[in-house]
Amino acid sequence: MSSRGASVSSRGVLVILLLVLCGRAHGQIVAFGASNISGWNVAESEAVPAQLQTMLRAKGYTVRVLNKGIYGNTTTEMLDRADRDIPEGTSIVVLDVSGGLYNDARNGISRAQGEADLAAIRSRLETRHIKVIPFSGADLPAQYHQQDGVHLTPEGHRLAAAHLLPALIATLGPPSGPPEAVRDACVADARRLCSAFMQDDAQRHACMHEHRAELSSDCRRAIAESRRHEN
Repeated sequence: MSSRGASVSSRGVLVILLLVLCGRAHGQIVAFGASNISGWNVAESEAVPAQLQTMLRAKGYTVRVLNKGIYGNTTTEMLDRADRDIPEGTSIVVLDVSGGLYNDARNGISRAQGEADLAAIRSRLETRHIKVIPFSGADLPAQYHQQDGVHLTPEGHRLAAAHLLPALIATLGPPSGPPEAVRDACVADARRLCSAFMQDDAQRHACMHEHRAELSSDCRRAIAESRRHEN
């Protein structure tokens, strides 16, 4: 490799390492709605919010996805708690647009009222400059629902999250940090080589640059794999 090529490669490695240590958070996402958000009859880790958080973090997004789904909620109940359960710092809301309407029908609330409630939720969020991405568990094929025909199976939750992922990524923009595999492989190197400077950005940057030749094989391999996927 030429000296120029080696220099470019070293800079690429260093940029990734700095992102590993200092990548900014992308903010907070709230999944808001009824039981197909809350994850009725599945493990918490299998529900749409947890699935989304896992998928986004694997792609390098340092984001939290809060689960604000409540079993049996009507659209009116959702509207009543929207301001309380969607906190400041939220950048995106994944809004359940079918679960509340289903519960409305069971509780004698008209479809017109339900649509008005959902419109009011959207309006409040737009006023707060929060992007709304709609979600409907009813849109998935029957094989992804439990025996009641309403609630999603674990695979249904995973598929729903996968369908939501492109819209979330388009709204968030490019990730500010490397994929999760790179972070996992390289953070130990940072602690090993530069433990004295973990609280000082400038000194930590200089330290990692100085010790870039001492990176572990796992870290180098993860970086190389990440760069191949980017190309």
